[in-house]
Amino acid sequence: MKTFLTVVVAAVALLVEPTGAIGQVLNDSQEPGSVLVFPKFLRGTVTTQDSGILARTEIEISITCPSGSTCLETGQLVSLRAHWVCPGGVSFNPVGVTPCRETDFTVRQTVHGSLYFNPEGIGPANVSVPIAPCPGGYLIVWVVDTQGRPIKFDGLIGDAIIREGADSASAYNAIPIQAASALATGALISLGEGGSLVFDGLDGHYKAVTGTVTGTVRYDRPGSVAQGAVQTSLTLLTLDVRSNDLNNPVFVDLDFFSTNEALLSTFTAFFCWNEIRLADIDVNLRESFMGRKGLVTSTDAEKIPLFGIADATGPVTLLGLIETNEFPLARGPPARGYIYSMYNDSRPVPTSFVPR
Repeated sequence: MKTFLTVVVAAVALLVEPTGAIGQVLNDSQEPGSVLVFPKFLRGTVTTQDSGILARTEIEISITCPSGSTCLETGQLVSLRAHWVCPGGVSFNPVGVTPCRETDFTVRQTVHGSLYFNPEGIGPANVSVPIAPCPGGYLIVWVVDTQGRPIKFDGLIGDAIIREGADSASAYNAIPIQAASALATGALISLGEGGSLVFDGLDGHYKAVTGTVTGTVRYDRPGSVAQGAVQTSLTLLTLDVRSNDLNNPVFVDLDFFSTNEALLSTFTAFFCWNEIRLADIDVNLRESFMGRKGLVTSTDAEKIPLFGIADATGPVTLLGLIETNEFPLARGPPARGYIYSMYNDSRPVPTSFVPR
């Protein structure tokens, strides 16, 4: 009888545990992490009346003392490894795929200190970093020891400011990813194949990330004599990247709903990272057809094979931002803008980021 009850209890436990989530612990987007992901940076500058020339993107990182750890009051140095990650693409003459380029660098700051820098490599900044090798992409940052090896230090928080014009700016919080809970602060992170960072929530690795996104969107509106234009874009990225190498494309089905639940199903595809306007995903994603606001939700993102590229296929992680810009009646830069993170379905997808 005891054996039978044991089997029943075990079976019930499996039913309660979400499929695919056994042993895989998700990151907490509201707690400091050992890794930060900034989903969007843009190259370029804007000229302001009060502050002169500023970079379009400003990255801010602060370092806190990890919960449960003891840190020095001053002077405790923390090293961070960072990569500007660029999108790849398809070329047609000759036919092929361009790699997802990256530029890596190391910065250092003390616990309770802060860093600020930008992809243009200009001031104001309190640390010098290389210029990003592309017009736009994402930034990933993780804590390393004095030998450059990834370690657990769940103390990173950060945000980014995006300036679309001289008088318009938006901001978003970076996505923190913690190391496995069983690791002690300062412990080495176990690397995967090819020295990859592994995000699967298992012992010795980083916590896991999901493969779907969802959020509320403001549908596009063309400008008129009486109203300024409104433009909304999605920024999508995956951590399943072989940087400075060829990558298979990520394919994502997208379901858009009007306020009254009318469905428009479409898709998008990208290499490593992409920012795309709603109207460029589907011409019907406009206020005149979908109404003023609605919902977007994705299916599971997956990499699909292309041109025999030696990259993995199948489910991948998916992170994203939604950004809306409101323009004045007179054409020109946006008058207002706002950015917000997207939600997920809490189903972890094992991930490997391969830095080169």
